[in-house]
Amino acid sequence: MLTYSCFKGLIKGELHRYWRQDFKTLVIKFLERLMARGHTLEKLYPIFTQAASTLDNVITPPSPPNSDHTLYIHWTHHPNGLQRSDIRRIYNQSLQHCDTHERMIVALSRPKNLRDVLTKTALALPESTSIQDYINNL
Repeated sequence: MLTYSCFKGLIKGELHRYWRQDFKTLVIKFLERLMARGHTLEKLYPIFTQAASTLDNVITPPSPPNSDHTLYIHWTHHPNGLQRSDIRRIYNQSLQHCDTHERMIVALSRPKNLRDVLTKTALALPESTSIQDYINNL
């Protein structure tokens, strides 16, 4: 049997995963499965609302850092090409002493592949939507 904190973590993790999919349908099914295992709605509701309020705070995107003093290097990843550590090492050896930036961020992206073209997996969330509102409406 799961401890109470593990149970709360399970619910929070599932809600976070469901939020990226068809949230309302998946949460209802999740609640039904938990109730079929003997949990009561009165016991589950406070855990769900607490997890939803926590996730509402976590899921909101953080504000971008002040980029005035940050050097961003964007590089497309290639398995046989330069790696992030190589770029950082070369920068530290050759440019860091004469650069005015306080820090450097190397952002690697992967090249597009067939999956990107054939399937669209990113779901757009409606504006002003919160997980806790969905839980309260269930």
